[in-house]
Amino acid sequence: MGADGGHPREPCIWLVQGHGIVNARGWVPHEEFENGGKTPEPILEAMRLTKAGWFLPQDRFPTDNYPLPNSYPSAHEERVPQIFTNGFIFLAGESAEVVQSSDMGEGALYPVRLWHPDRKTLMPGEFFYLSQGNRKDAFLQERSDKEGIDAMSHGRWLVRIVRARPPLLLFSESALRGPDIWWDKSIYKHFFISDRLKRALDQRHLSRDWHLVRCPVVLD
Repeated sequence: MGADGGHPREPCIWLVQGHGIVNARGWVPHEEFENGGKTPEPILEAMRLTKAGWFLPQDRFPTDNYPLPNSYPSAHEERVPQIFTNGFIFLAGESAEVVQSSDMGEGALYPVRLWHPDRKTLMPGEFFYLSQGNRKDAFLQERSDKEGIDAMSHGRWLVRIVRARPPLLLFSESALRGPDIWWDKSIYKHFFISDRLKRALDQRHLSRDWHLVRCPVVLD
């Protein structure tokens, strides 16, 4: 049995939860302050698209973010995880370096600045938006844990993650081919990384914030 609870010779991929509510942070784009405290619709649309798995060019992302006013704790006072969200998907510089060295396929990392409320002091470290639209079609719904998934429209499934007992999700061998980071066509909300990328994050002691769920791959 491997250290992660899996069989060391059994191929697997990893579902990512770290870009969800578990690592939500109160950063707001500077455009919100110029728009009466409301995020402009083009930015909201970009958030929806990028978290639904669509690749977007750099000009769709704000360049600067500030802590949400009157929130406690303020975003700049919280520990910044290796992966987090405000509607977009962010990576801290260390994780971005690892992901950049992997096969990103149709994907990119765009630098972004996070500021203190004084709008003069930058948060320490480097931060990047993650935009990637890679798609695979490998989910084996009929062989997976029925109690852990809910049917949605257009043939997609919502995974209900219970930390004490994550659902068993099985994937076909096609999940092992192609980019190291991707969305599965049948899974809503969560994306995946390869075991290669997970091990690279492990080597840098970065994977904890990613909140990864192991998913076995069934060999044909």
